[in-house]
Amino acid sequence: MKIGLFVCDCGKNISGTINTKQIIEYFSEFSDIKVLGDPYLCSESGLNKIIEQVTDKNLERIIIAACSFKLHGQLFRKTIEKAGINRFLISFANIREQNSWVHPDEPEKATIKAIDQIKMAIEHVKLLEPLDVEYSNVRPSTLIIGGGIAGIKAALVIADAGYEVSLVERKATIGGHMALFDKTFPTLDCSICILGPLMTEVKDHPNINLLTNSTVEKVDGYIGNFEITIKKNPTFIKEDVCVGCFDVCRE
Repeated sequence: MKIGLFVCDCGKNISGTINTKQIIEYFSEFSDIKVLGDPYLCSESGLNKIIEQVTDKNLERIIIAACSFKLHGQLFRKTIEKAGINRFLISFANIREQNSWVHPDEPEKATIKAIDQIKMAIEHVKLLEPLDVEYSNVRPSTLIIGGGIAGIKAALVIADAGYEVSLVERKATIGGHMALFDKTFPTLDCSICILGPLMTEVKDHPNINLLTNSTVEKVDGYIGNFEITIKKNPTFIKEDVCVGCFDVCRE
């Protein structure tokens, strides 16, 4: 298995603390590792070097020793894909955020740590297998747990955007703690004066399914296709009839 190791200086963000030249020399002794350093690996010239090395040396796995995956991970994945390698056959050694930035006063120890990080990435990348990206239909509906002011506002914003919302509240009514307050900061308006119209709007909104006296029992599935089991406890009233207590139930 031919592995390509690409070490980034990131200007002085990495090389100002970590001795990247020492790292390149160290891993150059590994027979199955091809090493290349670059001042800015995420630049256009740096990305082109990766493609050239993959093509010229028939590399099968890639290790990026640079910044975090969160910052440029997708960029490097797309780059190796252009070179003909499955985008998931890549491992990252974060030697910037997790090393040089936290050890600026200990360059020797930081360099040793970087070598260890890359060694772990090497063992990790050897275990990776190619994966295919698949697309599936998703149901763009939302479950909101908790009918306090935050849940109410979130439900209304999403519902007004045209999406279905299920708002689950374990108590008999929505409103949460705010419904118990006298006044709200900074205007000192009465809480129910603000909350009441929003509660009514939630109840009457065509895109909101309001489930009071209910709890989430189970969550299955995955992002985009969750399956939720909700337990609705009995209220012992007919909710479609009980809309005006003193008028409907007058003795």
